[in-house]
Amino acid sequence: MTLKFLRALKMGTAAVATALAVSALPGAGHAAWPEKAIQWVVVFAPGGGSDVIARAITPFFSKELGVPVNVINKPGGNQIPAINYVMDSPPDGYILLQEQQAASAIKAILDPVPIDIGARTFGPLIAGGANAIVVNGDLPWNSLKDMADFIKANPGEFTYYRGGGSSFTDMVNKRFFQLAGIDTSTIKPVDFEGAGPAKIAVAGGHIMMSGGGAGSMISLVSSGDIKALAVTGTQRVSALPDVLSTAEAGFPDLDLVNWYGVSGPPGLPDEVVNRLNEVALKLSKDPEFIAEMEKIAHYPFYKSPQDTRGFVLKEAEFYKALAGK
Repeated sequence: MTLKFLRALKMGTAAVATALAVSALPGAGHAAWPEKAIQWVVVFAPGGGSDVIARAITPFFSKELGVPVNVINKPGGNQIPAINYVMDSPPDGYILLQEQQAASAIKAILDPVPIDIGARTFGPLIAGGANAIVVNGDLPWNSLKDMADFIKANPGEFTYYRGGGSSFTDMVNKRFFQLAGIDTSTIKPVDFEGAGPAKIAVAGGHIMMSGGGAGSMISLVSSGDIKALAVTGTQRVSALPDVLSTAEAGFPDLDLVNWYGVSGPPGLPDEVVNRLNEVALKLSKDPEFIAEMEKIAHYPFYKSPQDTRGFVLKEAEFYKALAGK
């Protein structure tokens, strides 16, 4: 047996050993996430603010991640079925929840609390925006004060959209009624599966008032079918420049932010969370993304996954206090 042959045999053995060692490493042999289409689950019906923002955000995530990111609407059941669908899914990053108040912090007001908010895996926050308070276009009210005066003078006549009692719009309404000194036992809520169907009901005169993401109201406000009395916050939004902010309208404490992010089931791998965070951070500085958000009355509202967890849990305490819990 020649020396040359022995050297070759030794080198071959070492190569095999190295290959075996590498194959034993965690994750070895697996392609980086994602490898296939992702479901982006929205807890409300198509056409509302949650759906509008999802369909604006997901093309950017699809472009960055290199796979389709498909919006899946799962309305109804006070958002619980949609949340459970995601939280009970495999923690592989292919079924994600559009994180928003209605799917997390606001759930703290329900008794008993139907989900463990802290158990989910929080990703980053991505976008924020105003909620628009809208009424039928033929009603004579031109301000929040006009509407409040009518409600007080006509107990039992006022009808408004309720999203099961724990949507973000529900919290905006509750805060408005609280600040306006309105006895909620004298008004009539009408439940819908989301702001999309509700705004159509307002336009048709079936209910008097609704709320929802300002971006989702633009076309009906432009047509005159509905009238926006105000948008929440301290400043107007560029997509509805003639609509007063709630601060300008005499309700400075009605400043709730309509935010959106992404989360997943318990045990979502760091690889997935970190990649989602990288995309969200990049988009927060992307002129094209910023311009797209402005079209629908939103703006980048980035927070890291770690900061998002603290932000959501703290906000849950605010909503519990608002609900008198």
